[in-house]
Amino acid sequence: MIRPRQWQSLWRGKTCLQLLRGVMVYVWPLSIIGRLFYRLRWSKPCYQLINRQSRRLFDSIPQRLHPLSVQAVSALRTDGIFRSSVEALAHDANLFHDLSRDAQMLLAGQEIQRKIRQRYNPHDAKWYVVRAIGHRAKRPPLPSSFVRFFLHPEVLSIASTYLGLQVRLNYTDVWHNIPVHEGEPPISAEFWHRDHEDKRLIKLFVFLTDVDETMGPFTYVKRSHVGGEFGHVFPAIPPTGRYPEQDVLSQMINDTPLPSVSCVGQAGSIILCDSSGLHRGGRSVTKPRIVLVGVYTSNAGIDAARYSLPRSVHHEQLSPAAKFALYS
Repeated sequence: MIRPRQWQSLWRGKTCLQLLRGVMVYVWPLSIIGRLFYRLRWSKPCYQLINRQSRRLFDSIPQRLHPLSVQAVSALRTDGIFRSSVEALAHDANLFHDLSRDAQMLLAGQEIQRKIRQRYNPHDAKWYVVRAIGHRAKRPPLPSSFVRFFLHPEVLSIASTYLGLQVRLNYTDVWHNIPVHEGEPPISAEFWHRDHEDKRLIKLFVFLTDVDETMGPFTYVKRSHVGGEFGHVFPAIPPTGRYPEQDVLSQMINDTPLPSVSCVGQAGSIILCDSSGLHRGGRSVTKPRIVLVGVYTSNAGIDAARYSLPRSVHHEQLSPAAKFALYS
């Protein structure tokens, strides 16, 4: 039986391929075939076959990690989450300023500003999130600062070393979270869930504004990622991730040693996490929460977006890892 929230997420803001998958996964009896297909796709033999190129490239590229990046990989393996700052990770004092400037330029578009003023994004199941790039078929070139950060050798090496293969940049965008009013019910990612794009994946958040406890901070259950101590608690179901029973999970977090961390911080802070782990966020009740988001998956990841380079960056300037990340 499809719940109202599932019906809503089945069609709103989706590509044709995503709509087809939604039908194949949720509509019986097609769901029998659809769910079997994705279980097989992410079974160990098929997963290794799909990622054979990723593994070969990973083995051929030296993964030179600075001490902080070694800490990041270790924290991801142990807890599923690591926190730092743009400047510390990228070794660039000016990069956050450039990221913030370019993100604000993307958000300044007339249509984006209209959605923000109206407090509603009609093209997304997450009505409270206005995306600067969005799900449009033809995406604009990435700003040069996004290229510098999301394809930064240190960032790619952390994600690739953690996953044990060369990663793809599956998705990137700027999210403007609209503050909710009293009585507006929580939806979608405001509930505890596991992401759906891959068996394991790296999600990267950059705070473009200060974030406090009233602004829907990203909250993560440590060690709940695949392979972690609590990875067995409401495990993901391919290809939909998992939205467990919220009351049951909340009770477990309160009554058992399920350790959750609420990620508040100043602008310029970053979160790196394996979002196959249980997490939630985005429900601000005071001020807009504006974050830059990136997702890295294996070659077997789904819903991958393609991004082009700005004129100021030439393809031949990119490293082999960066070219692979862009599907080029």
